[in-house]
Amino acid sequence: MKTLLATIAALCAAGAVLAQQPLAPSFDAVSIKANRSGEQGGSSRGQPGRYVGVNVTLMRLVRLAYRPVEEFDGGPEWKEKDRFDIEAVSGASPSQPQMLAMMRTLLADRFKLRVHTETRALPVYELSLARSDGRLGAALTRVADVCPPPAAPGTPAPVAGSGPAIRCGFQLGDGLLKGMGTLPNIASELVVAGRHAVDRTGLTGVYSIELRWSPDNVPGLPADAPPEIFTAVREQLGLRLQPATAPTEVVVIDSAERPEEN
Repeated sequence: MKTLLATIAALCAAGAVLAQQPLAPSFDAVSIKANRSGEQGGSSRGQPGRYVGVNVTLMRLVRLAYRPVEEFDGGPEWKEKDRFDIEAVSGASPSQPQMLAMMRTLLADRFKLRVHTETRALPVYELSLARSDGRLGAALTRVADVCPPPAAPGTPAPVAGSGPAIRCGFQLGDGLLKGMGTLPNIASELVVAGRHAVDRTGLTGVYSIELRWSPDNVPGLPADAPPEIFTAVREQLGLRLQPATAPTEVVVIDSAERPEEN
């Protein structure tokens, strides 16, 4: 009897601890559909309380959800192949850390994503200023101090011509990086020969970028095609990519499953 009572007491105590633990932040509604368009490019936009991804892969979602981590390993063979259209909304106006936590909850719930982290010494590219005077290229322009939160639900759209509408997010395709974000955001989007870039520019604020380059795996390029990425970064952005090695946090994907559509 004493053993039984002790077991019941332990279970009750464990239940009380679990009851006190806050629930992981999550979106109120999530829609996921497979994108079978065959297109390679996609877009990804996150705002407080809302995320919209068009033709995005699992790895693009993982890279977004686990920022500022820039290195990943493991995962299923379809992680960079299968593409999805995703819309996730919340009635609240969460902070950026809360939004990232909500994205991680989405991945755990709908993709059954399971991960762990490790620290490894890995080759990277450092993104730094290319010119001694700090002058930037025409394709990189500072537009704001921070990414502003979206307007409250029901707020009328701004009148055309009343001022620029800052929307932080990126369109990424073969040979194209276009959008707005901080320099760490921009660096995290650059993957060169399997290496991620890390920001070493010292630049603060939000920048508009439209970087165009010719991927190495595209044969028969016309004479007026954009240059390879190292030259493009230098000429168009006024930055440079330099090889380096750094202790790097790595998110290792232990398992994931294709989500059910809704």
